[in-house]
Amino acid sequence: MTAPNAPVRKRHGEEESFTDWFMLHTRQVTWGVIGLAVIVGGFWFYQRSQSIKSQRAETAYFQARQSAVAGNLPQAVTDLQKVVSRYEGTQAGAQAALSLAQAYYDQKKFKEGIDALKKAEPKVPGDFKASVHVLEAAGYEELKNYSAAAEQYKLAGDVTRFPADKAQYLGSAARDYAAAGKRDEAVAIWTELAKDETGPMAAEARVRLGELRAASMKI
Repeated sequence: MTAPNAPVRKRHGEEESFTDWFMLHTRQVTWGVIGLAVIVGGFWFYQRSQSIKSQRAETAYFQARQSAVAGNLPQAVTDLQKVVSRYEGTQAGAQAALSLAQAYYDQKKFKEGIDALKKAEPKVPGDFKASVHVLEAAGYEELKNYSAAAEQYKLAGDVTRFPADKAQYLGSAARDYAAAGKRDEAVAIWTELAKDETGPMAAEARVRLGELRAASMKI
């Protein structure tokens, strides 16, 4: 009579064991659920706050640009500086840094423009880094510092995702190296660009190499 009932008692014992375990570990289970909720909620809040920040940054940037459009460059500088400072790391902050540098350049304040770009550079989103380096190069060119301009063009070539743009930037670097009297650096770049016969700079590279070699023979 006892044998048939044995399995029932075993199952009942298993159920009691699970119930006992759950009761003993209720606190751990509860905290685990709360912890997961905090992580999920925190991620949602972060995403939401970043979205709001980006929207506000875009609004602030376009408002700041109005001064530049109106021709009030000193006011544009002030407004754009605020956007760069408050929204660094955002796309609008990067656009504001580029516009700020351009506003300085338009006032012939090239050093100030370069300094503004260098300050913003570390936190500029990846897609804007090439533009920052190119605009820095333009400032150095205005200051007749062609060697520094060439270095910035090379950095732009390093960070761009587009092969055609990379070739263009390297071509600009080679021209500035030549203008700076750094013939070997210019020749090295043009030689590499000439190897890509289908590249956008191949034809110019061959011409520039011929010019540099001819100039070298005259010396």
